[in-house]
Amino acid sequence: MTPLDIFLIFTACGVVILTAVLVPTLLQLKRTYRKAEDTLKILEKELTPMSRKISDAASELELLAATCNARVEEADVVLRTARQAGDTLLLTSQAMKESIRPIISGIGGLSAGLQMFGRVMFGGREKK
Repeated sequence: MTPLDIFLIFTACGVVILTAVLVPTLLQLKRTYRKAEDTLKILEKELTPMSRKISDAASELELLAATCNARVEEADVVLRTARQAGDTLLLTSQAMKESIRPIISGIGGLSAGLQMFGRVMFGGREKK
């Protein structure tokens, strides 16, 4: 046997071994590719409705946020009005207290004076 024959035998054995290893690997790679392709098709079908739902939800959230902002502004106006009404009521009550207090004090003093006058004038007489 010549060295060329030995080389050809080793080369042939190497090709057979390489083929024996590569064929199952290539078949598995082909199956994996098909599964990936099927998965991508399913995802493509699922993503379109899902993205539509997400867009709709985002639109609803924008509308809800705008409505909430409007309600908050309305509540702010109501609270400002209530605060102004409370301030006005406080000022009015203070003004009335300051203006009515001397009158009530005068009436109380007059009443006490009349009671004392009545006791002095009619206190000496006994009721029968």
